Amino acid sequence: MPTSAALTVVASRLKAASTHIANEFVRQYISAADSADRQAPMETFETAVRIVGHCAVALTGERFHDDVHIGRGARVALQGKSVAEAVEWLRSLERVITDHLLADPSIGRDEVRSALATIAELFDELCTHELESFSTTYGELSSWHSRVGTDLLSCLVAGPPMDASTVNNHARVLNINPHQPFRAVAACHEPLPSPQQWARVRRRFLEVLGRHDPRREALIRDRNGLLLALVPTNREGPGIVELLTRMLDDELGRSLFVSSGEPGESLAASGHSCRQALSALEIGMYRGQRGQVTKCTDVILEVLLAHNRWVSRRIIETRIGSLTEKPHLLDTLRAYIACDMALQRTAEELVVHPNTVAYRLRQIATLTGRDMRRITDIGDLGVALMAYDAVEMRRDQEEGRTDLRARLFG
Repeated sequence: MPTSAALTVVASRLKAASTHIANEFVRQYISAADSADRQAPMETFETAVRIVGHCAVALTGERFHDDVHIGRGARVALQGKSVAEAVEWLRSLERVITDHLLADPSIGRDEVRSALATIAELFDELCTHELESFSTTYGELSSWHSRVGTDLLSCLVAGPPMDASTVNNHARVLNINPHQPFRAVAACHEPLPSPQQWARVRRRFLEVLGRHDPRREALIRDRNGLLLALVPTNREGPGIVELLTRMLDDELGRSLFVSSGEPGESLAASGHSCRQALSALEIGMYRGQRGQVTKCTDVILEVLLAHNRWVSRRIIETRIGSLTEKPHLLDTLRAYIACDMALQRTAEELVVHPNTVAYRLRQIATLTGRDMRRITDIGDLGVALMAYDAVEMRRDQEEGRTDLRARLFG
């Protein structure tokens, strides 16, 4: 075991060589491949000299009284880089110091071994400080980005057109190119999941978004069980709708409703896509369309009816008003249309005798004045059923059961 006097000699030699060590470190550090994003050489040199000095103090058995405020961890977090870069340069400096001590022939083996152990402990402490600085800054930055993104998304969803310059400024803060087409997608888990379940579903959803958009320029808002994302569409490979459809092929398809809106030509023009995706999701949930992506274009008539209550009520009153108090006839009409007006298939769908279906169809014809064999009359009744569903869906919203916007931004 080396004596304290021997380590003091090593410390003095190390301190005397601090300028040489710092210069060697700067030469290696700045000449690295990614030097464009490195610290300035003078700043790096001065910091390295200070750290070498602290190493010398540590070898004498004393504790340095002033912390080395490197700031690399916070800087790396602000630049959006990997956490590894927060400590990589410290480890590089440690290797330069280690090489210097090993190359000094005047220092004995035991002294080198003891000195390296002390220096390693010091650098572990410095790395811990930098990682804590990275974590703190990253957490604050993530929280701030989340608030900015949520505010931007909520304004786009709200309806009134936003000034394009305001949207563009917010987008640039989030490192998003606003001058590209965006499409909204939405997802809802039913029944309401536990936080652990939703964390797993959310992770799967974000993995799909990451495969579609490696640049990570999507705006995302989620609450437990509900998610809305505004995703760039000009990416190579499969589109986001196709990727989400594949995702729903496994067990997620049994509990997840997913929808999509039409693309907007820019971020500022994508508010309508968000509203379309949420409206399509409401309709998909009302219809029980789990395990598939409900596109707004597939339910465009229902969306229009859902947002025009007067038209919906007039269509119901003038076409199927006499059936609204007879749910068994509404169910039969719905099944008859879904089964392409095939009597036998309708009976199998309703699990009743074909004669029962025929009797009910005659009742419907009498009450509505429609011919149940004419395509135009059946189409008219089909629109009336869509209007009926739209009114019922809006009633659920007013009673607080399916108000998705309130769930997301309330």
